[in-house]
Amino acid sequence: MSTDYAEKEREFLASLKEDTGRDLAEWMTAISGQGITGKNDIIDWLRQQGFMFWKASWLERIHHNAGNPIYAGEPGTPPATPPSASSLAPVAAPEVAETSEPAVPEPTPAQPPPDPPLAPATGPDPTALDDLIAKAKALRPLAQLLLREIAKAVPDAGFTPKAAHVSITSGGEFAVLAISPRELRLGLALGNEPFDGGLTEARFSNPLTRISSSITHMLVLTDARQVNARLLANIQLAAAKGR
Repeated sequence: MSTDYAEKEREFLASLKEDTGRDLAEWMTAISGQGITGKNDIIDWLRQQGFMFWKASWLERIHHNAGNPIYAGEPGTPPATPPSASSLAPVAAPEVAETSEPAVPEPTPAQPPPDPPLAPATGPDPTALDDLIAKAKALRPLAQLLLREIAKAVPDAGFTPKAAHVSITSGGEFAVLAISPRELRLGLALGNEPFDGGLTEARFSNPLTRISSSITHMLVLTDARQVNARLLANIQLAAAKGR
């Protein structure tokens, strides 16, 4: 029995808002706001937002379809192939008639500025931070996303790798990110601020993670959706207190 991809698409889009906090139109706007156009670049960015590969691929195809669902209005008409890794294969260019005039190359679109670098604040080994983040294994993309967002929210932040955590400074240490394959623990120096937005009292059980007593609040991260505006506001507040 053939797969009804139109129905799969309807189910995927119907649950998009509940599952991710954004509906289709909002995700299309978010993708356009990144200034990226390549298939792989869009899929990689969506994967960093917490999407499984096939969902990221499906959203990328919809984005390149002017934001319109691929199978809308075509019930019962299965596609040749479902959205998958095969959709990323290069498409052969159509043949054109020979002409005596030379072809004029299309202008290269402007590329968005790169994300802020995550260079360690101190230490001679530039690969030490990458090596530490790699210990997060499946949570590595989430750790990279969090550190990039911190670098954007606190432009002068420095990232120093320790035995099992990243020390994050801006004048003084205002945050730490404890790394393990099971979870990421973000600690913040928030003093007497309330425990809101999922924050709890800071606890770090790994004996290799020697955390300063100034780190008072903590959030266990397992999902990219936790890196939201409220968390970034608390991060900025901790940085301001540490200066």
